[in-house]
Amino acid sequence: MVKVFRNLYIWFLALLAGAIQGFSFAPANQWSQIVAVALLFFLIWRSRGVWQPFFLGLCFGLAWFVVSISWTYVSIHYYGYVPSILSGIIVLAFAGVLALFPASASFLMKRLCSNDGRGTIFFLFCAPVSWALCEWLRSVVLSGFPWAASAYAHVDGFLRGYAPLCGTVGLNFIAAFCSGLLVLLLSNLLVRQTRSAIIFFSILVCVMGVGYGVYQINWSKDFKDVEFRLVQGGVSQDEKFSPMGSEKTFNRYIKLIREPGLKGKGVIVLPETIFPVPVGKVPTVLWNRLIEVTKTAQRSLILGGFMQDGTDYVNSVLLIQKGELTGLYVKKHLVPFGEYVPFGFHWFVAMLGIPMGDLRAGSREQAPFEINGVSIAPVLCYEDLFGAEIRDWWQGKETPQVLMNLSNLGWFGDSLALPQHLNISRMRAIEFSRPVVRATNTGATAAIDHKGRVISQLPYVIPGKLDVSIKAQKGEATPYARLGDFPFVVFYLVILFVFGFKKQRRSNNSDA
Repeated sequence: MVKVFRNLYIWFLALLAGAIQGFSFAPANQWSQIVAVALLFFLIWRSRGVWQPFFLGLCFGLAWFVVSISWTYVSIHYYGYVPSILSGIIVLAFAGVLALFPASASFLMKRLCSNDGRGTIFFLFCAPVSWALCEWLRSVVLSGFPWAASAYAHVDGFLRGYAPLCGTVGLNFIAAFCSGLLVLLLSNLLVRQTRSAIIFFSILVCVMGVGYGVYQINWSKDFKDVEFRLVQGGVSQDEKFSPMGSEKTFNRYIKLIREPGLKGKGVIVLPETIFPVPVGKVPTVLWNRLIEVTKTAQRSLILGGFMQDGTDYVNSVLLIQKGELTGLYVKKHLVPFGEYVPFGFHWFVAMLGIPMGDLRAGSREQAPFEINGVSIAPVLCYEDLFGAEIRDWWQGKETPQVLMNLSNLGWFGDSLALPQHLNISRMRAIEFSRPVVRATNTGATAAIDHKGRVISQLPYVIPGKLDVSIKAQKGEATPYARLGDFPFVVFYLVILFVFGFKKQRRSNNSDA
């Protein structure tokens, strides 16, 4: 095992590459992401022994996730009141768990391909497929946490055009394929294999060029203009849960709702869970003041709040029109230990007496909101990480023409979580060719067109309103909306089976 950790510089390079990967998501930077994974692939290719690839991938993953999920420290330390050192240890432990996925990918890619030849098979097949498969697993294991997936670094890059074709699961592979091409290009240049270098450079340019070309395709067409007012409360979590928090929060939202500027019968959208109590326990006087605008100005009001259904609580989005509840969406993908309790841990929540610590998930078959002839699909907070689940909206009779995200990232302060989440929503807009509007407590409150471009955005954290006109989109579903992740996952498994079989057969022949 000691031999595994010789040559300390390679471990430094693995950590450096992981840190570069972590910083590539906000602002999105396609080239830093491709270079980071290319360096990891090169280190794995040159690694020795059985366990060195695994630990190299683990170092890469630790740096990657410590940087990209550093915002968890804010909620643990500042709002959970955990001492700073212990908070840092918890963040490191969480990053370590997530790092097991790139570590497993590194182990797998090395096991599938030996060091013979120039590594073409390794860099173009074994490494990208292993990487993409483990990234997919990260999105599904233990309900999934695909935050900071490689694809999100390309929301402004050449490869974003592939998103409507294959989603982030396919885009993770294509980005890793480009990393492999980059290694082959540079390694051939170093040994003056000009012809081979030109071939790999040409393939890289073609992959990038096709992505750019496909991005120019319009997968949908303009339908109707919808006027939105997206409200950002800027309410800190300390303020929200203070003795006078409810009244202060309501006064701020009511002021922002009533300000002039919204055209016609527009749609007012408030963030996720604006109340510190279930909606049914909100004082009637405050509730009536909040929904008054739907009666006097005949505008639609959409807001997030906890609802009680018998003995169960749900995290929901409410549609209020003319003073009445006319639409309800219940969050489908709940956060483990934050919104639901995994099997075997209910005793813990019961002991603490947390009334909304174990929510009930909503059905996958829910109808979008119909407002002024436009179909609007609500998505709550980090649900928009899961493109495979947003596809559920395309399985019914009515397909959405606008996607709408309500979030509260107030637990994470003015951190990387805010721009990272914005880029996640931008990727969903590209995948499904639908505009996305975001109403959040602290940011990013923004309007995004169907090409993933930010039309308008409020500054982070500061309270405010964003009045914006959105062009709803209609038309056939994108290829990804129709097919989902299944084709690419099957492709990964087939490739791994083929190379695993070949590796085993070579091993048997050498033993004979």
